[in-house]
Amino acid sequence: MKRYAWLALIPLALVAMIWLSGQVTAVAQDKPAAKVEHGFLGVQECKACHNAEAKGAQFAKWEASLHAHAYKSLLTEESKKICADKGIKEAPEKATQCLKCHVTGHGVKAELLGPKYTVEEGIGCESCHGPAADWKKLHVKDVPGAMAAGMMMPTDEKMCKTCHNEESPTYKPFEYAKALAVIAHPNPKKAAK
Repeated sequence: MKRYAWLALIPLALVAMIWLSGQVTAVAQDKPAAKVEHGFLGVQECKACHNAEAKGAQFAKWEASLHAHAYKSLLTEESKKICADKGIKEAPEKATQCLKCHVTGHGVKAELLGPKYTVEEGIGCESCHGPAADWKKLHVKDVPGAMAAGMMMPTDEKMCKTCHNEESPTYKPFEYAKALAVIAHPNPKKAAK
């Protein structure tokens, strides 16, 4: 009988193994996923392919938009007055409270800003479609791969409302459908398919 006494330890060993595996899983689940930071190229990187009339002259539409002039609007006397009224001591073109919605890529690490990127672009392509450094070469032939590399196709108003909200000192009720119609820039070849 004493020879088999060790068999009584098997259930205890199994319980210990199950408990330990649960602890390892819990630790693994507590570890946050690594955040991938994609680089910003700037609107000039999009212009060559997205300005052709046959593709809908998307760049020209952006260039004529208020988004393209978002940074320049911070250089006005009206913007200086808004900052003064809000108690913002910095000039609007230097204040994070303004730049976060008037400049694509504001606040990212400098090494994530490509050589053609400029703050003067205001709200550029990468504000809505994601920082393009990792997906630019993919998006023509491999849309799923581009999406995995950070490309976005905005489909709801949540993205727009990160700036078009009550926090803005010049807020007007945001009507997503109307705003979308103003900035729409479809590719006629793709729309025909």
